[in-house]
Amino acid sequence: MSQLPRKYAITGNEENLDVITQMLEKKCRAGMSQIRAKNHTLTTLKEVMGSKLTGIVLLNSASYDGSQLGPFQGVHLTSKDAQDTALIKDIKKAGARYIAASCHNEAELEIANSVKCDFVTISPVHIASCHPQATPIGWQRFSQLASIAKMPAFALGGVSVNDLATAQKYGAYGVSGISHFW
Repeated sequence: MSQLPRKYAITGNEENLDVITQMLEKKCRAGMSQIRAKNHTLTTLKEVMGSKLTGIVLLNSASYDGSQLGPFQGVHLTSKDAQDTALIKDIKKAGARYIAASCHNEAELEIANSVKCDFVTISPVHIASCHPQATPIGWQRFSQLASIAKMPAFALGGVSVNDLATAQKYGAYGVSGISHFW
């Protein structure tokens, strides 16, 4: 597998498909992105934006409908979906080049390790505008969790592309987010 970019952009779940398509056309400030359109199926997403996908683009597992992934290059699993080994096998058969997982604690990281995810996001490092009610873990806790991961870990939650050096100081491979990444 080729080296992953250090920045991972995520679309907001509330964006309609026209907005997401415009975001893709403008290109993100990262070399890798996740389409987080949980109310739309993979089939619909391929029809609407398939020709506009460039770079490494993953689909959120909530949109996976069992069809072939192409032109998407992989799937980002919710912490719940990361526990579903049958789903993960199906995603691999569907052509996933990358499988990632959202992690928030040791147990979720151990699951991601066991299913051999290609990378994980660990969150929330800080308060994020999309999840203001979540309790931030801070950089020290992020560092503890990142040390458990057997794959690259991206810091997520209230971080920007400008936080890459700080994140790496605490064991992150890269940074991820919705705001400031497009």
